[in-house]
Amino acid sequence: MRKAWLAVAALAIMAGPAAATTLLPLDVQGLTRDSTSVVVGRVVAATVLDSQPGVPLTQLTVDIEETLKGGLSGTVVVNNPGFQGAPDLRASDEAVLFIYTRDGTHVLTGLQQGSFKIVSDGRGGKQLERGIPSKDKSTAGSRSVDALITEILSAE
Repeated sequence: MRKAWLAVAALAIMAGPAAATTLLPLDVQGLTRDSTSVVVGRVVAATVLDSQPGVPLTQLTVDIEETLKGGLSGTVVVNNPGFQGAPDLRASDEAVLFIYTRDGTHVLTGLQQGSFKIVSDGRGGKQLERGIPSKDKSTAGSRSVDALITEILSAE
């Protein structure tokens, strides 16, 4: 039931104008539970589709490097609504993505909550950053990429 609601909400957001968006906060366990797939991947293209009515849509073409949940592999297209609060991912970005699939359409679970961008920590390592477009990009706590993956795998 919750998955169906999430799919309807995501499609409604993509289809009509959005004056405001209210999100139910999801932790990693909730994101994992509500997602049909969880992957580590690299964005190879981000195409803005602004010719349709309603909210602009960005299609993210993602090369999947590792599948943590579900059966996605290879290259997939993930639809990402283009408004404040939507993940700010660009070509060459690497990320852990929580994906909900319905009728062959892939969307991020919980909008920005379903995207953990993987960035350099400045010391040769990697850390996580939430994909929230703003000048104040906060990291996802002190959690390492490996710790997030461990948490995802234990949530199944």
